[in-house]
Amino acid sequence: MKKISSKSLPALGLIEMGRLGEVAVRVVAANLQTLIGIPVDVLKPLSVPREAFQVHRQQYDAGIILKNLGRQSFIRHFRILALTSVDLCNPILTYVFGQAEVGGKTALVSNYRLRGRDDGGVVPLDHYYERLAKVSLHEVAHTLSLYHCDDEKCLMHVSSKPQDLDNIEISFCRRCVFMLHEFLRSTRSYGR
Repeated sequence: MKKISSKSLPALGLIEMGRLGEVAVRVVAANLQTLIGIPVDVLKPLSVPREAFQVHRQQYDAGIILKNLGRQSFIRHFRILALTSVDLCNPILTYVFGQAEVGGKTALVSNYRLRGRDDGGVVPLDHYYERLAKVSLHEVAHTLSLYHCDDEKCLMHVSSKPQDLDNIEISFCRRCVFMLHEFLRSTRSYGR
């Protein structure tokens, strides 16, 4: 991807909600800076809003967490990504790895299901960190106006199981690279 000078772009704020660990946060920040070319500021951790907990599902509603984040003031950051350790759902799907509104300001990613293997075991840490980076890049790209992609290797391809994440590459297809580049160029030009 042709990079845009990160000095001319506002920063993305990265927030930990729950205990993911410093390495996980650094891996996500490094991948966002490298693959999308936007500066990242790690912000003060926040708690997961209690009202997001869905007692009947024993999960947290991703939309409620995003709405709560959207109500907060992040003046210096043009996008916000929250990383959480809780199990996320939405009214339609049994679980989600993350959620973001296309063209919106906030994105949310959970690590809750990213360590699992088909056989019930866990994947090695490097494998887990790659999955976390892929989901984070995917959700942040939604905030940068990218939709899902039909290219099965593209980061914007839909992944409904952890193993699906293993089939995509940690890169965007040519169409998505172009769309990202255009969005970031217009952001730099218009100061959004």
